[in-house]
This record gives sequence, structure tokens and C-alpha cells, in this order.
Amino acid sequence: MATLVNNEIYFMGGSKPIPKNSPVWTQNHQYSLSDEVFSLNISSSFTVDLPPFTDLSDRSRMPFGSEKGTTVLGGNGQRIYLIGGVQQNMVTSDYNATNSILWIYTINTQQWNTSGSGTHGTLLPRRRSTGTIIDSKNIIYIFGGKVELDMGSSVFTIFDDLFTFDINLLEWKNLSLPNHPSKRSNGTRLLMTEIYVFDTIQLTWSLKTAKSPDSVNIDPRVGHSAVLAPDNHTIVIFGGTQDGFAQITAYPVFVLLNVKSEYSAPTPSGPIPPPLAFHTATLYQSYMIVAFGNITNDFGPSNNTSAYVYLMDLSNYTWVTQFAPTDFGKSPSTELVIIICSIFGLLIIGAIVLLCSIHRHEVICM
Repeated sequence: MATLVNNEIYFMGGSKPIPKNSPVWTQNHQYSLSDEVFSLNISSSFTVDLPPFTDLSDRSRMPFGSEKGTTVLGGNGQRIYLIGGVQQNMVTSDYNATNSILWIYTINTQQWNTSGSGTHGTLLPRRRSTGTIIDSKNIIYIFGGKVELDMGSSVFTIFDDLFTFDINLLEWKNLSLPNHPSKRSNGTRLLMTEIYVFDTIQLTWSLKTAKSPDSVNIDPRVGHSAVLAPDNHTIVIFGGTQDGFAQITAYPVFVLLNVKSEYSAPTPSGPIPPPLAFHTATLYQSYMIVAFGNITNDFGPSNNTSAYVYLMDLSNYTWVTQFAPTDFGKSPSTELVIIICSIFGLLIIGAIVLLCSIHRHEVICM
């Protein structure tokens, strides 16, 4: 998970490959979960060869190994809220290490806590791989997700519900609204042809059809990232794999979606990174900052992972090696929230990641 806090990106959890010469490595146990917390300082210039990371784990270590949760920044920019995800006991390796679906990291104290005894309402059931955002009123929206073996469940279940959590009132709600998208998570492989939009003021879903040029064939994908570009109407989609297990590259690797529901696939310039899936992507000023992830290929399966940071200048869609921030001042606040989710009829085949970003008062699901 990656969360932008002022001029730092906080990274939490994830999974790491186990060396093949380790006594605990097996064909079915090639990764271990991480409970680490570290940050990337983006207040000044740096090169991708020497990103200024700081390990915060000595004071900020997570209460469990964690992956496939989602994080949002709230509490006046003072707290990071972790929703769901796999929770693994780092000593016993047992799943469901705690009974809480929500954990809160306070930035000043560098400590983790639950939401406390005052929390009430219809609690979000345990799950991972949700689409999660927070709006300007400090209401967190959580859509979809799934549970399976890595959450201690012998039954594979995908969800299509929409929950909210009001961080001011400590109140959970299940909105139970009609016309919602089909069941999906980042384990649901779907074509990106239809766009669901959720209006956070009217609390209604609507459906749009996404168009693309005849010459562009956009593969279904899982594990891709999506950020809202500084122009406030272009969604930048990077990476992903056609299959979450085989790690086969989804093409085009770089895709743009105009909020008018029009796709395009320009070819970026500059030193292009390897195709990635399950990486992080963070928008800061005109930069998309991509970090970590699995390296995909055209053949699969692939267990190669990336330890690097990559930078794209979104003003001209160029991959660069030098990060040079400027003082733009604060961006204007908005009231529209976007989550993007794709569908192919009602057929659920494999997997997709839900995009979450702020843009006026709507949530868009791709």
C-alpha cells in the first residue's frame, strides 16, 4: 500500500520473494508478507538510482504482515486508514491475525490502533482487494473485494456491495443500492469496456460505455494502477497482467482514459520501465511515481519482482530519471470521487484492480 502525505509517500506491507535457498521456500510458499513501514521523501530532487527512502519500521511496524489492503489519508491529514487486506501473524504465519477490519496509523506518533469502542453501525465483513476512496467529508467508500484461503476462508467469495465509514462519527453503513456493478475485486478479470459511476451526493449508480480507437485492442487485466492526471480529466492506467498467477503482460502497458469514457494508448518516450503488475502508482504535481511490483512477461509464469522507482512526467507522458518538484501550491479541493471498474456482461473470469481518485462528487468503477 502507498499513501501520499504532504511531501512523503508512506509504503506499508506487501509481499516479498523468499530466496530459493531458504529452508522455508517451497513451490507453494515463494513469498512472505511484510509488516514494514517506510517513506519516500519527495520534497526535493532525486534520481531514480538513489531514491531517498527512510525505514520507519522500528517505531511504525504494522501489527501483522499485510497485503492487498487499501489505504486512504484522513483525519485532517494526520492519519492513514488501512481497510481490510490479508493479516498474517508474523510468528505463527496464521491468517486473520486480528479481529479488526480497520486499522489506523497516526503519523505524528507513528503508532497503530483500531477505531475504538465507539465504532458502530453495519460493520464491513472481512475482505481484501477492495476499491476504496475517501471524500472531502471524511467518508470512506469501500466497494467489492473478496475472501479466500489467504484470509482463512475455505470458500471463495467475491462481493458487489458498497460500504461507507464516517471517520468523524465512527459509523459503518451498508448502502445496499440498486444498479450497482457486478461482483469484482483485484481477483476478478474483466474487460474495461463499461464504466460505472457512483454519485456521492445522490447516492446513485449510473453506467457509461468506454470507447477506444479501432486500432487499439485493450487487454483485460489485473494488478494495474490508475491515477487521475493533473488535467483533472485523464485517468492514467499503467501495467497489469492478463492473469494474476501466470503474470502475463497486459497490453497496451500504458493506457489513457478520458473521463468522457474514451480510451487511447499513446507510446511514452524516455527510458521505459519493465511491464509491472501489483505495483504502486502515486500522483505528485506532474509526476506519476511508480514503485515495486511484479515484472510480467509474454510467456509466464514469472516470479521476478522490482525494487525500483520509476517516474513519468504526465505533462508530456515521458519516463524520466530525475525528480524535480516545483512549488505549485495546494491543488483546489474537489467534491467528486472516482472509482473505475470494468465489466464484461456478468462474466467473472479472473481479476482487476479498482481505481480510486478524487474528481468532484462521483465514484467511477472500471
